[in-house]
Amino acid sequence: MFCFRFRLAVAIVVSFSFVLFLGIALYWGSNQVAKHFQRSQSAYEAFDHYERLSHEAYRHFKQRLDSLITDSPTAKDGVEASKHRLDVAMQDLRNSAVKTPVAGRRTEDGQDKPAELERVAHFTAFLEAGEYRFDEIERLRQQGKRELAVQALLKFSEEEIDAKFQPLIDAAINAEREKAAKAKQDMEGLIAQSRSIAILAAIAAALFSLVSGVLLLRGVRKPIEALMKGTNEIASGHLDYRIALNTRDEFTYLASHFNQMAQELELQQNKLREGRAVLEKRVAERTFELNRLNEELKRMDTARLEFLADISHELRTPITIIRGEAEVTLRGKDRDAGEYKDALQRIVELAMQLGKYVNDLLFIARTETANLQFEWDNVNLSELVVGAVEDFQVMAEENSISVSLNASVEPVWVRGDKQRLRQLLFILGDNACRYSNPGGHIAVALRVEENEAIVSLTDQGIGIPAQDLERIFDRHFRSQNAQISRDDGTGLGLPMTKSILKAHGGHITVTSTENSGSTFTVTLPLISP
Repeated sequence: MFCFRFRLAVAIVVSFSFVLFLGIALYWGSNQVAKHFQRSQSAYEAFDHYERLSHEAYRHFKQRLDSLITDSPTAKDGVEASKHRLDVAMQDLRNSAVKTPVAGRRTEDGQDKPAELERVAHFTAFLEAGEYRFDEIERLRQQGKRELAVQALLKFSEEEIDAKFQPLIDAAINAEREKAAKAKQDMEGLIAQSRSIAILAAIAAALFSLVSGVLLLRGVRKPIEALMKGTNEIASGHLDYRIALNTRDEFTYLASHFNQMAQELELQQNKLREGRAVLEKRVAERTFELNRLNEELKRMDTARLEFLADISHELRTPITIIRGEAEVTLRGKDRDAGEYKDALQRIVELAMQLGKYVNDLLFIARTETANLQFEWDNVNLSELVVGAVEDFQVMAEENSISVSLNASVEPVWVRGDKQRLRQLLFILGDNACRYSNPGGHIAVALRVEENEAIVSLTDQGIGIPAQDLERIFDRHFRSQNAQISRDDGTGLGLPMTKSILKAHGGHITVTSTENSGSTFTVTLPLISP
C-alpha cells in the first residue's frame, strides 16, 4: 500500500550508510595519519637529541683535551660549562627515550622502548667511563708522567671515541632517520589509501543518489502531474473533474480523498447556488422597491429644499426694494403727488415681478439650467439699467454705500424679457450691496461695443478667492469668505443669472481680487431700434 514511502526510506537509509561509512573511513584515516605524524615527529626529535648529544660530547672532549694540554684556569672553566651542557643534552635524550611507545609493544620500524633505553644506557656508560679515563690521564699528568698521559689520551681517543662512541652515535642517528622516513612513507601511503576510499565512496554515493533519484522521480512525476492538474481544474471551478490513478501507493490514496472532497464541494456548491439564486431574486425585488422609494423621497426632498431656497432668494430682493421705496416715501415731507405716484408705480412693478417669481417657483422644478418662462419683447436696456440703479441706491442706503451710473442717454435696444433682465440686475446689485464694506462704492456702467451691449457692475467688497472663480456659477456654491461674511446666502443667484443670460444669447464674466472687490460684466446682443 505504501510503496513510495518504503522506497524513499530505503534510499534515505542507504544514503545515510554511505555518509556514515565515509565519515568512519575519514575518521580512521585521520587517526592513522596523526599516529604516523607523531611517530615522524618523535623520530625527528630523537634525531635532534642525538645530534646535539654528539655535538656537546665532542665539544666536551675537546675542552678536556685543551685542559690537559694547557692546564689553564680558563680551560678548566670551559670543561665545567661543556660538562653541564653535555649533561643537559643527555638528560633530554633520556627523557625522549622514556616517552617512546610502551615496552613490549612493537612499532612499525621494529624498534621498541627497551632497545631505545639500552642505547641511551650505552651512551651514559660510555660518557661516565670517558670521564673516568680523563680523570686518570689528569692524575698521570699531575704526577709528572706526561708521556704516559699523552699515550693514554691518544689510546682513549682512538679506541674509545673513534672506535666506539662515533659508530654508536652514527647508528643511533641513522636509526632515527630511518624511523622518520618509514613514518613519512607510511603516512603518505595512508593518505593515498584514504583518498582512494573517499573517492570510491563518493562515486558510489553519487551513482546511488542519481539512480535512486531518477527512479523516485519517475515514480512520482505522473501522480504529481495528475494531482496538480486536478487542483487546477478544481480551482478553475470544474468541480466535476476527477483524478484517475492506477498505482498502489500513497498518491492513489490521496487522489481518492481528493475526488471525494471535490464531490462534496460540488454538492455544496449546487445547494449554495440554488439558495443564492433565490436570495438574489428576493434581494433584487426588495432593492428595486427600496431604490424606487428612496429616489422618490430624495426627489421630493430635493424639490422641497430647492423650492424653499428659491422662494427665499427670489423674494428677498424685490421685498427689500419695496420696503425701501415705501420707507423713503414715508420719510419724505412736502412731496407732490407725482413723486408719490412714481414710488407707487415702482412698488406696483416690483409686486408684479414678485407675482411672476411666485408663479415660476410654484410650477417649475428648477435645475441648473432653469426652465423659466419668458415674455419676449424689445427692451430699452439703458432705461432698465437706470431704474435698477435707483433700486440699488435704496438697498445701499442701509450700509452707507454710494452707487454711481455711467451710461449713455441714448436708448440701447436688446431682445428679451424685461422682468427677467430686471431680475438679473437685481441679483447682481443685491450681491454687491450685501458683500460690500460700509462706506464703499458701487459703480454701474453701460456701454456699446460693436453689436453687443455691455453692462458692468464693480463693487469694493470682500472679493472672490481665485480658486473659487470657476465655481461661483454652480448651484448652491458659496466661497468661503462669503460664508464667513454672511450666513444667509443660498448660492442660487449667480446660477440663475447665467441661466437667464443663456436664454437671451448673452454671457456673464467676473474678475475679482480678494478683499478688494469684484467686477461682473454682462454681455447681450444688440438689435435694430
